[in-house]
Amino acid sequence: MIHHSPSTVSFMLIGLDAVEKYLGHADYFATYHTSDIEPAFERRKAAGGNTDYMIIAHQQHIEKPTGRDMVDLIIPCEPPSGSSALLGVLAGIKLGYEKIIVCGCPLMGKNDKQYDYANFQKGWTAKLAMIKEKTRSMSGWTQELLGAPTEEWINNVIPAKAGIQK
Repeated sequence: MIHHSPSTVSFMLIGLDAVEKYLGHADYFATYHTSDIEPAFERRKAAGGNTDYMIIAHQQHIEKPTGRDMVDLIIPCEPPSGSSALLGVLAGIKLGYEKIIVCGCPLMGKNDKQYDYANFQKGWTAKLAMIKEKTRSMSGWTQELLGAPTEEWINNVIPAKAGIQK
C-alpha cells in the first residue's frame, strides 16, 4: 500500500474521465466502477501520467491476467451514493487529510447518458456532518453545500484533538 503524508498536498483522480485531465503527479485514484481500474491505468499511461497511485474503491477488484488484488483502500458504500467523488472525500478523511478541496464536482446537469448528477446530492447531505469541517468545493451545488475554499479556511491551523496542556 502506498502512503503519503497528509501534511503535504496530494492529488486524487476521481473516475475514469479524470485520468487524462490532470497529468501532474496523482497520489490516488478513486472509483465506484471497479471495472474502470484497468482502463484508467492504460489511459493514464498512454497520456503520460503516473500510474503508481493508491487505488480506492468500495470493494476489491482482481486483475484478470495476474489474479492480484488491485484495490489498496476499501471504503464500503453506504447508500445513498454521493458518487465516486464522495468516496474520494471519505477516503481522504480516513487517510488523515485535514483539508480537502473538491474540483470539477458541481453535481449539477446530466452526463452523456442523460443521468442527472443531482441524484448524488442525497449522498453528500447524508454525510454532511462527517465532511463539512474538512471539505470545500470549487463549483456548483457542492460549493453551495460546503462553501468555497477561502484563504482563511486554507490557512487555518486545525488544533490537535488530544489536549496537551502547558
